[in-house]
Amino acid sequence: MPIIDMKKVFLLGHYQEREQIFNLLHNLGIVEMVDVKSSETWDEFQSYLEPGQLPENVSQIDARRSDIRYCLDIFQRHYPIRKSIVEQFTGSSLDLTADQFASYLDSLDQVEEIHKSCCEAEEKLVSIRNEVIQSQNLIEDLQPWSALEIPLELIEDGSYTVMGLYTVNAEQYPALQDTLAANISDYFVEEVFPDQDVVHFFFSGLSEDKPVIDDLFREKTVTRVSFPDLTATPAESIKSLHEKLKILNDQKRAILSEIEALLEHRPMLMACYDYMDNEHAKHQATSNLGCTKSSFLLEGWVPVPVLGDLETAIANRTETAAIVSRDPNPDEDVPVLLHNSGPVEPYEVVTKLFSTPKRNELDPTPFMAPFFFLFFGICLSDAGYGLILTLLAVLISRKLKLEGMGKQLVTLLIYSGVSAFVFGLILGGYFGDLINLPPLWFDPLEEPMVMLIGSLGLGVIHIYFGMALQAYRNIKAGKVLSALYDQGFWFIFLNGLILLLVGFPFAGQWMAIIGAVGLILTQGRAQRSFVLKFLSGLLSLYNITQYLSDVLSYSRLFALGLASIVIGMVINAVGDLVAGSVIGYLILVIILLGGHFFNVIISSLSAYVHTSRLQYLEFFNKFFEGGGRSFQPFRAKNSYTDIVENEEG
Repeated sequence: MPIIDMKKVFLLGHYQEREQIFNLLHNLGIVEMVDVKSSETWDEFQSYLEPGQLPENVSQIDARRSDIRYCLDIFQRHYPIRKSIVEQFTGSSLDLTADQFASYLDSLDQVEEIHKSCCEAEEKLVSIRNEVIQSQNLIEDLQPWSALEIPLELIEDGSYTVMGLYTVNAEQYPALQDTLAANISDYFVEEVFPDQDVVHFFFSGLSEDKPVIDDLFREKTVTRVSFPDLTATPAESIKSLHEKLKILNDQKRAILSEIEALLEHRPMLMACYDYMDNEHAKHQATSNLGCTKSSFLLEGWVPVPVLGDLETAIANRTETAAIVSRDPNPDEDVPVLLHNSGPVEPYEVVTKLFSTPKRNELDPTPFMAPFFFLFFGICLSDAGYGLILTLLAVLISRKLKLEGMGKQLVTLLIYSGVSAFVFGLILGGYFGDLINLPPLWFDPLEEPMVMLIGSLGLGVIHIYFGMALQAYRNIKAGKVLSALYDQGFWFIFLNGLILLLVGFPFAGQWMAIIGAVGLILTQGRAQRSFVLKFLSGLLSLYNITQYLSDVLSYSRLFALGLASIVIGMVINAVGDLVAGSVIGYLILVIILLGGHFFNVIISSLSAYVHTSRLQYLEFFNKFFEGGGRSFQPFRAKNSYTDIVENEEG
């Protein structure tokens, strides 16, 4: 059965065996723990139990875990682990045997010293970074004044004169010169650096004119520039700052070398982080317990097929623990675990990306899988592209140890490549028209209407199948009349319209009338008054536009199938334009390899997206609601490492 039945379990154990039991459950990874305090049984146990408390050392574990993560983040920032394009999406982990993992944990006491070294190095780098930014900003500020030959420390107001460096808007500068000439007799102005927006100038005047000068500068929005910490000419100061930057860069390289020397500890830190992270999760889980002074109660969910394994493990490895189980109550929040086998299993990823089924729903995966396989092949419809997609997916599956949804997705792509290969043979697509072989059935470019009608026909079948599944759900739930009213009459009405369309007027007319009357009489049955019942039923016929829209959506199968073929043909045509010489044939090879590989990726992505869309919007909405909660077992979760078998094992 695709949705695995669950059992609620209650485990009672002595407090002395709590850590042993937690380690056992963590290793088994088959129990989803429930917070006893939020359970409906808490009212029964509240007078006997107290809420579980976090252990005192959980803060120490959290602090140690944070220290390790800090070191790993610094390593990754300055000496990142390079990932392939595939690993950017799937992730990559360090493979360790159990013995290697254990040996790294023996070095856990080194973390404090490594963290201290990383902190000191990072503090130095931050200080250097700040100095570099300040120096670069100062160089940028000094650059316009580089032609000034006066030492900066001499540019200050004295007893008899005022002098300084100033900037003014370029449009205001001529007016400023005129105003100074009209109001002050003795002064000196030298334009140091003009540009389109701002003029940088040196000004000197008499101290007795300072009030007038200040008023004039204020009126023209003149800004004074100062460099109080510099004691040489701007050009000399810029040179000194560049020398300082070289020294700072040398210091930075030296500190980075110190960090690089610490990289030998990175595998150990990865292993220790995963260990501490799992230990932290174990300690956090204790808050879910109900406790007495000497015992504890654990509540959780277990899949029925592995319940026996749990009971056996508890009986064999503990002395005090007792476990009981029961069926879920109707209103309990039961987690959902999907278990499809064989070729259907990879298609679970499509369902999960939409939503997890509720526990009382049908799992749509086995019903959706054949249509997904079929639709993807039609959208890509090229034997060459299908072969490449399959080979790429097989290569990824061999190179990477994928689990869960990652493994399912890659396997799904393998099946999808096979489907594209088959439809490429049927429709005659071989890297566009690069290989001229006749189709096994028809050429969609020569007979596009055949492909369009076929796509729309598949859409009708797909939609009808979804409606049939909802009818089955209603009948199984004892709602036989709902199946007749909500699906049966629509079947009759829609089939009547189809018969009218294809040239069977008598049968089509009567089926359409019977279906329409049935819908008018039943679709408003939830309303109270007769008038509202009739109007609601009559308005329900407007939903025919939704069905029409759903069917037309399947024309995207036709469009994408043609698009992949046509783009391939265009790539071939562009290649033919440059052929004719040695260099031309080299360019031809590059165009064909690059163009077709690009088309494989883009067309495969489009096929996946639009095939999924047809499942989500046109198929699932006929019978599937979703909104369930996925089963989340209490088990080890590693961020950096994977434990593999010993080579001799």
